[in-house]
Amino acid sequence: MYAVPLHDLAMDGMVDWARSASFSRGVPDHAPPPHPLPSVGDVLRAFRAAGCHGTPWFTVDATGNAEQLQECPDPSACPRTDGRDLGEVSLRAGDHADGDQPLALDAAVRSLSFRKPDGMAVLAAMCALTPVAGAQLVYDDSADEVFVIRPGERVEDLVADWPW
Repeated sequence: MYAVPLHDLAMDGMVDWARSASFSRGVPDHAPPPHPLPSVGDVLRAFRAAGCHGTPWFTVDATGNAEQLQECPDPSACPRTDGRDLGEVSLRAGDHADGDQPLALDAAVRSLSFRKPDGMAVLAAMCALTPVAGAQLVYDDSADEVFVIRPGERVEDLVADWPW
């Protein structure tokens, strides 16, 4: 799964692509104005606030555990206990590719990707991130299911429509 700021719809063809998906929820007719991008620290704090964990495919230029993505505490039990596992998480910040070099905590995150995530974990993480990052466009690997999450929307209000 992938998440990008909703204002990325301003890129050529993005609105048409999002609206033509076999499933879409909340896709506007036009891209909204740009919203400031969240920092690496903002993203990690949102994940933590949502109770999410995962395997980072990036490193953070920081000391201590407070600003790191927490690993799954019990991988064998997580799926059975509705754990909020984001799977393998990649952040694209600035011009850095994943794993290229450590990301600064204040680097702006342009996109997120999740490999083998629990779908409810991604929903919780995105609901926690939107107050800081603005509306987010979430889509699957086939780019055939598209879901927009806006600031103030809650997991319990979205879960019935969430396709993952």
